[in-house]
Amino acid sequence: MAEGKKLEQQLKDAEAIEKYKKAAFIQPSNQQAILKCAELSVAIGNRQAELDKKVQYYREAYQFANAAYKLDSSKAQANYMMAVVYGKFTEVEKKNDALVNYTRLIKNYADKTVKLDPQFARGWHVLGKWHLEMVSLSSIKKAALKVIYSGTGTEATINEAIAHMEKCKTLEPYYCLNFYDLARAYQFNKQYEKAIQLLEQLKKLPTRKQEDAEVKALGATLLQQLQ
Repeated sequence: MAEGKKLEQQLKDAEAIEKYKKAAFIQPSNQQAILKCAELSVAIGNRQAELDKKVQYYREAYQFANAAYKLDSSKAQANYMMAVVYGKFTEVEKKNDALVNYTRLIKNYADKTVKLDPQFARGWHVLGKWHLEMVSLSSIKKAALKVIYSGTGTEATINEAIAHMEKCKTLEPYYCLNFYDLARAYQFNKQYEKAIQLLEQLKKLPTRKQEDAEVKALGATLLQQLQ
């Protein structure tokens, strides 16, 4: 586990995940090792240019996340990772019925995450991102997803997206991805000055893993568009 963490800090995700896989093999009950395998499978999948390779990594991430969840579903991190993986599935899914199901599952796992541990910052981020993605969907996808809200009276709002991600920022002030997505939420809400301020702050945050460097690059591109 220590070797994996060190490799992550050196921005070597491919090498790090092999260490976490070994830890999980040696100790199958090590939920943290399995969750790390899921997290890095998502991160590596994000970088794949080919759709088939993305899907392959996301499916592998699901296998790890599901295994961790089965070990102990009462842990906030296990529920969070399930929400993250289903979020990735929505990015590559083309069938509306599957998209509806994945979107419902994201919300369910995200809600459970923050209920189990209100201090777990990334739970608030994934819940806020769910609201952001819902409000920014195309009208066609919104129509396909309408069934989710049937009879519940609950709809996604940009204010909820912002509030949840602001809470994440308070709890984990150096989480790069949250800064980027919160800036996107403020951009969507036409609060451009706040978006720019967040992206300026994002540039100055420490780069603690490979994902951080990639998020900062996305942030720099968005900042150029807004200035």
